[in-house]
Amino acid sequence: MGRFWGAVLLAAVLSASPAAAQTKSAVTAAELGEILSGAGLAVEVIEDAATRAPVAHVEAGGVQYWVRALDCSGSPKACSTLVFFANFELGRNAAPGDYETINRFNDSQVFGRAYLIPGRNQVGVDYVIELDGGVSMNNITKNISRWADVINAFIGHFSKEAPAS
Repeated sequence: MGRFWGAVLLAAVLSASPAAAQTKSAVTAAELGEILSGAGLAVEVIEDAATRAPVAHVEAGGVQYWVRALDCSGSPKACSTLVFFANFELGRNAAPGDYETINRFNDSQVFGRAYLIPGRNQVGVDYVIELDGGVSMNNITKNISRWADVINAFIGHFSKEAPAS
């Protein structure tokens, strides 16, 4: 997982983004792309084939992740929940100790949730931003920046504690 240490740069990139005083309770695909691009991220927004909801593919600091929009309605679809997630290859079969490492991460973090995908030999982390009820653009920007912290904490924790095999 050493190739992902470039994610440390992600926090600096995201914290430099501009924030507006506007309040949002849902975002469209175009707005999702604008928010992420405005944070200095390389983003491609596509449409989920089944739900037609926006899904963003992002690359920052050598880390690729996705932002899936949920709880969507209207035309164009505006979505009130954003789920950020990144999966990382273990490079080996999942081991029982990986579950313990994941649990220790989840027990030690307020934000983000780690998980293991044993059939694909991957570990991952996700983070949810809930917009329903109205959230300032400043808060959205802070949450995107917090996502960088979640990724960095996860990479650091898993790299240090994961079993070798």
